[in-house]
Amino acid sequence: MRKVQLLIVGIAVLLAIPMNGYAKSRILYIDSYHSGYDWSDKITEGIKSVLNDKDIELKIIRMDTKRNPSETFKKKAAIDAKAGIEAFNPDVVIASDDNASKYLIKPYYKNAALPFVFCGVNHSTDAYGYPYKNVTGMVEVAPTPKLIYSLKHFNRAEKIALLIGSSLTDKKDAAYYSRVIKLPFDTFHVNDFDEWKIAFTRIQENYDLMLMGNTASVKGWNDAAAEKVVLERTKIPTGCDLDWVAQFAFIAYTRVAQEQGRWAAQTALRILDGTPPSSIPVTTNKEGNLIVNLKVAKAAEIRVTPNFLSKASRVIK
Repeated sequence: MRKVQLLIVGIAVLLAIPMNGYAKSRILYIDSYHSGYDWSDKITEGIKSVLNDKDIELKIIRMDTKRNPSETFKKKAAIDAKAGIEAFNPDVVIASDDNASKYLIKPYYKNAALPFVFCGVNHSTDAYGYPYKNVTGMVEVAPTPKLIYSLKHFNRAEKIALLIGSSLTDKKDAAYYSRVIKLPFDTFHVNDFDEWKIAFTRIQENYDLMLMGNTASVKGWNDAAAEKVVLERTKIPTGCDLDWVAQFAFIAYTRVAQEQGRWAAQTALRILDGTPPSSIPVTTNKEGNLIVNLKVAKAAEIRVTPNFLSKASRVIK
């Protein structure tokens, strides 16, 4: 009888032990942007792919600063996110993209007790002074050298232009391109879709190659209208490094947002396991995909070889 009682007690104890060491742990994900924005959605997907089978409570706060770019809104969004942190009392915070770092982490949590894992910070952390003792993360870098190398196979590269928006991220992107391309190029920053169309046409008439930056901050953007402009006016090889811009460019070497989310979530688990953020080096993204847009190639009268197509992870026809 005594053995049976001990066996029952032992089984009860085993059943009470969680399947992993994260029982009652809380992770808060702060997204600088909004649900429905492709980049944010894919980072969220990456985070959830790591945490879904863990006994962890995940909460998400969206700062919505892509659709609301004013300084006043960003500062208020950071204050609201701080209040959300205090109310949720997380064990680790994941924060994606620059605005969360600039308006939330740097002013309120530098070297604080609460650990943070950032991702999606573009090209450099110099503006924020990372790493802090409580912060590590993944810097987002664009595969620009690969993109330029591929574009140069289809035309000379004496005159290059970058067409991009005017947000904080866009300006950081432009500064990064200027450091890594090592070729002279002109930058066209635009605020709205009408400016984008004018600049696109001017570039097609006067340059050899074009880099197309993020279109998310371009006010009044319209995918269908933009594709029509591209197919009617494109004359030179164009390239980009974002999935959702690939439909408007000849080739894309794209960053993988899910990689950022997976790494951030895995790093958050390491911190929950007892590794301090200061012992986890800041890293950069490694994954990338080649996309070839045959519709744009045809419009620009660019001949694409079967060998080049064979390297693509996706072909747009």
